Amino acid sequence: MDDRMKRWGVALGCLALLGGGACRGDSAEGEHGDHAHASEQGAQDEAQEYVCPMHPQVRQDGPGTCPICFMDLVPSGSDGGDSDIPSVRLSEGSRRLAQVANANVEAGALVDTFEVFGKIEVSEKSEVDLSAWVGGRIERLYVNARGEEVKRGQRIARIYSPQLLTAQQTLLQARRNLEAAQASGSVPRERAAQASFAAVREELRLLGMGARQIDAVLSEGSARKTVDVFATASGTVRERLVSVGDYVTTGEPLVSLAALDTVWAQLEIFEQDISRVSVGQPANVRIPALGDHIVEARVDFLAPEIEPERRVMLARVALPNDEGRLRPGMYLSAELERRVGDEHLLSIPREAVLWTGSRSMVYRWDTSLEPPAYVPERIEIGERLGDRVIVRDGLKAGDVVAARGAFRIDASLQIKGGPSMMSELTDTSPVEVAPEGTRFDPAVDAERLPEGVWFCDMGTTHYAQHGSGECPVCGMFLVEKTGDEDAPTEDATHDHEHHHDHEPTSPVEVVPEGTRFDPAIDPERLPEGAWFCDMGTTHYAQHASGECPVCGMSLVEKTGGDSASAKEANHGHNHEQSEGHHGH
Repeated sequence: MDDRMKRWGVALGCLALLGGGACRGDSAEGEHGDHAHASEQGAQDEAQEYVCPMHPQVRQDGPGTCPICFMDLVPSGSDGGDSDIPSVRLSEGSRRLAQVANANVEAGALVDTFEVFGKIEVSEKSEVDLSAWVGGRIERLYVNARGEEVKRGQRIARIYSPQLLTAQQTLLQARRNLEAAQASGSVPRERAAQASFAAVREELRLLGMGARQIDAVLSEGSARKTVDVFATASGTVRERLVSVGDYVTTGEPLVSLAALDTVWAQLEIFEQDISRVSVGQPANVRIPALGDHIVEARVDFLAPEIEPERRVMLARVALPNDEGRLRPGMYLSAELERRVGDEHLLSIPREAVLWTGSRSMVYRWDTSLEPPAYVPERIEIGERLGDRVIVRDGLKAGDVVAARGAFRIDASLQIKGGPSMMSELTDTSPVEVAPEGTRFDPAVDAERLPEGVWFCDMGTTHYAQHGSGECPVCGMFLVEKTGDEDAPTEDATHDHEHHHDHEPTSPVEVVPEGTRFDPAIDPERLPEGAWFCDMGTTHYAQHASGECPVCGMSLVEKTGGDSASAKEANHGHNHEQSEGHHGH
């Protein structure tokens, strides 16, 4: 019985050890299988894990939004494979989940379409004033209201004119003289009388009397006290300029007309859009008051000046108005079109571009990598035309870019610490150094310099030349570029130490509200009792303890032996950490 119980105990113990993974020697193969399965499952879980681009601690097993900033989560399983090129690899499934879509870099001319606004105005070419042919008093007006339609030859006013009455009486007398000359049989007398009669008749015509009116005076044998004024053009009354009883002079306007068979659409073009408008450009004009009524026309005039108050330029489009539906004062909109570029012009969708100030980035789908991945590319862009952007440099026709979801790709690369829209893409191309020396603005990585030159070593360098000396920008002694940049020469080290010996040592003041130092200064220059941010050099100091408003570090006090006090502070901090470690 005891032996049997012992055997059961041993068996149960082994099972427990196997279940707990303690019997490693006896279960190596099983452990290996479990490990492989776990790795495979872990890879699947990792591929399905999503993370917040701005808060990497927020992770979950599927798409969603960050509870902190409410941004869309991005797949955290994306990577660039084993390539040294900064890139993001997304599987087909991940691309679908992240809603990433690709688009080709297209070559070809673009159509720039944009909308402007304006209103209908009377065509100045159709404006006409009906004037008095003779001076006198307005006895009657036959046209009294704005908007009345006037036809050519229509009576518009009646004028009493003493001048015209005298001219009619002269005409009647000239006819009597002509009749007497004809009765006398004298040819010279008849010719003289005929010339006098024709001259008086022409005078009446010049005073505004028509041939019928003159004939009526001759047939009646008496002069008329008034004369009617007839319209010499057709149009719509824009303004009545006189009233009954007014005295007018010869040539004074009575009524202003405008023909509305053609009207003008006056478009307001803002300064930034002036370069997009030209004479002859197609324009589709829409008048909201007429619903879907669209008139196809072309720009026929651009104003030579800009209105100073509204800062707009007027562009004119002539519109036919045979039906009279277009009325002056109506508001309108116009869609203008222009052709930009030729068959070599490159463009991409606007949503593919990540804009960060003066820099623009896209993510190019690089199939030369194994596996293919998205690679960040700096590009130079031109105009934004509708939903597309002109590409000046950085891409070529046939390239494929991420047109939708580029921000998610960028966030994934940023999480991995790669270059993104928030950081500069590192340029590693070699640079040349001129014989007289070269300044670099912005500064460049020293690795890009040719070997043998001397440069200002500030991490990056802003100056290099072909011999030893001092930097003309900051005054530091130059160091030589050799094959091993991590091992500066003894002379270079001595030069830098010599340079630091000549750094400013004059005391500085600290104002009551605290002082920031840019560039940072040596703490030795601070007054005794000041509290400063101890970073070797200091960029902030004040007159009381606290935290640095620049970097958040706790300030330390400047005493007679601040180096010693700093060491004690560091020692105390290390001692506390040591005690905490031992406590654990």
